[in-house]
Order: sequence, then structure tokens, then C-alpha cells
Amino acid sequence: MNTQNNNHIRDGDSRRMTGFDDLINSARCYWRENGLGDFDFVLLLPDEDEAYNERVRVAFETKLRDGCGISGISIDGEAARLLVLLHSLYDFSGAVLIGSFDEPFGRKLRNLLDCAIATEAELINDVILGVMDGKRV
Repeated sequence: MNTQNNNHIRDGDSRRMTGFDDLINSARCYWRENGLGDFDFVLLLPDEDEAYNERVRVAFETKLRDGCGISGISIDGEAARLLVLLHSLYDFSGAVLIGSFDEPFGRKLRNLLDCAIATEAELINDVILGVMDGKRV
């Protein structure tokens, strides 16, 4: 007979959850304090590869220019990683675009690149930023 109380949280679990809660709250505050909800698109660049991030950013800015009045902002570094974490928990905004082949966890766009099914430019323009093509203001 199992007499273990399934509603019990051990001390270590509680500390880990508090740290996780702090990260999520930081991401929420960053979103609100920077008015990111006011943009049509928010591009998150969580990767540490600066050259790759720049290629995605240039494609994003090109689509913004060609988008007849759509607005957007790109965010990289730790702030982007925090917002990707928040977005992976729930889709809090349809404006979020994640400019990564590997993030959030489980995304496998790199496989398409590695198997030569698609080029980097196709993945960036058609998959990551493809939703921008139909947006006109």
C-alpha cells in the first residue's frame, strides 16, 4: 500500500520553483516595462551566435520595411532567453517570433538545414518570419 502523500513538495523542490517563478516574473516585467505588447511583431533572438542573429535581424527589418506600416522590435541576449522561456510555457502574445533553429526546446529546424531540405535563408524567411508576409496595416 502506498502511503506517500502526493500533495507534498520537498524543500528542494520549493526552492527550485521559487527560482523559476523569479525568472518568469522577470520576463513578464520586461515585456510590460518595455511596451512590447504595442508592436505587431517581437523577434526574440536567444542564440549566442551573433552573426546568425544579425542575418535574422536583417531579414526581419527588411520584412518590416516591406510590410506597409507594421511595427516590430528585435531582442537578443538574456532578455530574449527569458522571454522564450515564458513563451514556451504559454503563448501569451501572437506577436512573438522566435528567431532560432533550436529554441524553444524541441524545435528541430536545424534538422531541415543539416539534411539539405531547406537553406538557411528559406528557414529564416519562410518559416521563422513567414507569418509576417500576410500582415498588413
